[in-house]
Amino acid sequence: MIIRFVAKNIYSFKDETEFNLFPNKTQRLQHHRVSVGDFEFLRYSAIYGANGSGKSNLVKSISLLQRMVEDGKIKKEVNDLKFKLTSENEKLPVSLAIEFVADGKVYYFTITFDQGEILHEYLSESSRNEDALVYERTLENGLQKISFYSEYYSDEKKKLFAEVLTEKLLPKNELLLTFLNKKFPGDFRSIKTVFNWFSVTLFIIRPETKPGGIADILDKNIETENFGNKFISSLNTGITKIEVEKKKFEDFFDANDKIDVNELIGDLKNEPDHFSVFTNSETGEEITVVNENNELVAKRLVTTHLNSDNKKIKFYTGQESDGTRRLIEYIPAIQAIVNNDLVFLIDEVERSIHPLLIKEILGKILLDTNARGQLIFTTHESNLLDQNILRPDEIWLTQKDCDGSTKMYSLSDYKIHNTIDIENGYLNGRYGGIPFLGNLKDLSW
Repeated sequence: MIIRFVAKNIYSFKDETEFNLFPNKTQRLQHHRVSVGDFEFLRYSAIYGANGSGKSNLVKSISLLQRMVEDGKIKKEVNDLKFKLTSENEKLPVSLAIEFVADGKVYYFTITFDQGEILHEYLSESSRNEDALVYERTLENGLQKISFYSEYYSDEKKKLFAEVLTEKLLPKNELLLTFLNKKFPGDFRSIKTVFNWFSVTLFIIRPETKPGGIADILDKNIETENFGNKFISSLNTGITKIEVEKKKFEDFFDANDKIDVNELIGDLKNEPDHFSVFTNSETGEEITVVNENNELVAKRLVTTHLNSDNKKIKFYTGQESDGTRRLIEYIPAIQAIVNNDLVFLIDEVERSIHPLLIKEILGKILLDTNARGQLIFTTHESNLLDQNILRPDEIWLTQKDCDGSTKMYSLSDYKIHNTIDIENGYLNGRYGGIPFLGNLKDLSW
């Protein structure tokens, strides 16, 4: 789980800006608090702010860090990432840092980079008293230096390897974390755990993100399919059941479909876990193609409605509304948040979903005392500002400063009584984080 994230000189974050999930002293919703070792933090957070204030940039920054770890390299061109509204920032590097929990331990990872070179990379196990170094890597005057935890140097062979790694093996644009995980996953403590947190535990859902191959997910996981059917049927969308329709590839696509069959077969051959997704540009429906027992199979989701005669009528998801499709797409994420120790960041969580419905769904998650995952989301939906489902220290706001940079602060910075209607206070501008509206009458329409 994420404990805190720090960004500097990236997107709209000009100066060092921190988002964290440290709790205050409120006694509300105690099951939202999580303790690991010396640390106590929160399971949930909602981020509010006007359009263009930087909410999505927080998600983009964490997503960039995840992508760099998975790819093993920094972006070659970084000027487009930097804060652009002051000339001084063009000469400064980009810095990202994250503190998180993985396998019962707290880790702190940070990276600073500029113009195709990693200037600083650091990983440690965090504690209240003194952090335990895993490694630190610096670059000064073109010279790279790597230091590991002190016990590592007790072996002369390892000491020699560290010198060769520094001088010969590690390019200046490659992450040491990813390099060690790929080449020597068992030789360095915590490396595999930390890499797997980025690649397996952390999920980021943007407004345009779709869970690739959801038909395949539901088809292969009966628990997810059952969960999805209970979830969707309870939302009064008219759907009584979701199921997966399967056909042979050649029976699904005809000669008019512009698909390179040979290329597709080559991509999917002997890759049972791989899939390809085709999206209908008109309806938005997704068709998932997988290799099952050396045969290409096309899968699509089918929903069941009841007509006025109580007869079952089948619909393809392309015939459902955007909001209904979004709810179906959320099924794997919601199940995972409730049942697994996974971390989900969702940008614009309410997109295409009715305000009352999104509050009902999130309220169900936030009030579940047995939920195991972490959920952090950005939103404009003010009816979620309810102290019965969110603590004040879980609500963060973004606001543009006079120089155009993003400032982030928690609602707990204000004295919030547990009886105050924070939704009204927010909409009335008491806490900031709302748009400053000009006079539309001045527009000569």
